[in-house]
Amino acid sequence: MMRTKRLALVLCTAAALAAAPPAFANHGGGGKPRNKLVQVDTDIGADEAAAIVRSHTRGKVLGVRTKQRGRRVVYRVKVLKDGYVRIYEVDARSGRILE
Repeated sequence: MMRTKRLALVLCTAAALAAAPPAFANHGGGGKPRNKLVQVDTDIGADEAAAIVRSHTRGKVLGVRTKQRGRRVVYRVKVLKDGYVRIYEVDARSGRILE
């Protein structure tokens, strides 16, 4: 009986932690913020932006960051292709790769 209660407690705790956003997801080392949180309605998500750039370049996506460029929200997608790293910006509203 005790074992079942402990297991239930562990599972509930794990589920709560999995559902919660990471506390320091937007911070680099030393507790300093890397960039400001951008909270704006977007039509595409970071995964979709990565998929758009991946299909455009046929490279390996290394990372995606959300940035504010003026009044526009963009995803900066870092890609490795043929030994070179390039950064592409994707408009968060339209999904268009920006020049």
